[in-house]
Amino acid sequence: MKLRKLMAGFLAASTMLSLAACSSGSTESSKISNSSSSGNDSSSPDSTASTDSTASTDSSSGDKLTLTVLTHRTDRKDDGTLAEMTKSFEEANNCTVVYQAFTDYSTDVPTMMNTTEYGDVLMIPDTVKLEDLSNFFEPLGTYDELNEKYMWADKKMYDNTVYGIAHLGTIAGGICYNKRVWKEAGITELPKTPEDFIADLKLIAEKTDAIPYYTNFANADWTLVQWASLVNSASGSKTYETDILTSQRDLFVPGDAYYEVYNLMFDIFKDPTLHEEDPSTSDWEGCKKAINDGKIATMVMGSWAVSQFKEAGENPDDIGYMPAPFSVNGKQYAESTSDYCLGINKNRSDEIKELGKKYITWFVEESGFAQKEGSVCALRGSAMPDYLTDFADCEFFVTETAPEGLVGVWDAINNDSEVGTWQGDAANFKIQIAEAAFAGKGDDAFDSIVADANAKWNATRDANADFQAYLAANG
Repeated sequence: MKLRKLMAGFLAASTMLSLAACSSGSTESSKISNSSSSGNDSSSPDSTASTDSTASTDSSSGDKLTLTVLTHRTDRKDDGTLAEMTKSFEEANNCTVVYQAFTDYSTDVPTMMNTTEYGDVLMIPDTVKLEDLSNFFEPLGTYDELNEKYMWADKKMYDNTVYGIAHLGTIAGGICYNKRVWKEAGITELPKTPEDFIADLKLIAEKTDAIPYYTNFANADWTLVQWASLVNSASGSKTYETDILTSQRDLFVPGDAYYEVYNLMFDIFKDPTLHEEDPSTSDWEGCKKAINDGKIATMVMGSWAVSQFKEAGENPDDIGYMPAPFSVNGKQYAESTSDYCLGINKNRSDEIKELGKKYITWFVEESGFAQKEGSVCALRGSAMPDYLTDFADCEFFVTETAPEGLVGVWDAINNDSEVGTWQGDAANFKIQIAEAAFAGKGDDAFDSIVADANAKWNATRDANADFQAYLAANG
């Protein structure tokens, strides 16, 4: 009841629920998976992809249009979920929807966007800079009008124009865990500090046969990025990134959220008793069943993973989601955030663009996809998922849009500096921290890595013309 009242008030105040980028996490060998949602298209990838603004018209069925949708959800394409749920949309709009699902979405789709052939509706890659959205995507409306209806309307917005609507949202700042294993270890209260969390993992190692923490390092390009979703929640501030910029402080400062989150990761990874024996051979698909079976106790993953872990075995009730173990003045916080946003290829015909807008509206408001995934629906006033019991004492917040003059500046500095707080390439600081920890290097190695990231960040920040203009205009 306490949680229900909390959420009701949260929604009524319109201050709640603003996901890391999330990934379906599929590690299937196929790069791309194609199918018609109606289940009767066995075409090859080449033949199903739209190739120009007229390619989306199915000439074999009169005026029936074919809408090609690019998605990162290989699992929901392959298990038929997308096809089944889309039948109602196809019938209502006399069209066919073809889903193309990519295992390596964040790499493959940006490459496709070097041409005009990147589907009709797609999840907007995070690599697209905000100021470049209009070069690739059709405007969906103004921020002022869409913000009244949808949460996170500013996620893919530039100059008050919205180019993408979140297909679902998540509660960031959380950790998936097996409730039965934690109970068997004698843990009766969830951790609120990094020290408590490490102590609990050690109890699990001593008193159970479960792997206390599973790193999923074999898929580090996206699994380590999940740690980035803890940062804003750990800060307890809805203006955290803006505050870092305007104070011109380092990104990594002892006692501050970025430093503390990744220092916790380092401390776990450097202790071989707390994680899998060989992180380089970890298995994302296999770990889903393992955490369901109680062979794994804990993983940092967004709330989007809860439903996948529940479905992976015979013990769905054992899967829980706890707040990240960080407190600010004794209080825990949790940020709500959007996952990928749906946008429309601006190079398509007016008919396809109009159908694409109908599809996005239907997907968010009527398909029920977010609810089935145990995620947060972007439509304001929608019901909350029921797995948030452990968050009853947390204060939820939505990160505020950067002030005028700073919109897009954080992303520009993040990308241009190659620090990449949300990236996971081989040279990224997250990979370096993990490798140093596994190699048994000491705390000096951690401090050296984050100092290097600070240096690159600060140099790029100070050279950013928009940032300097903002400082000049705002004292």
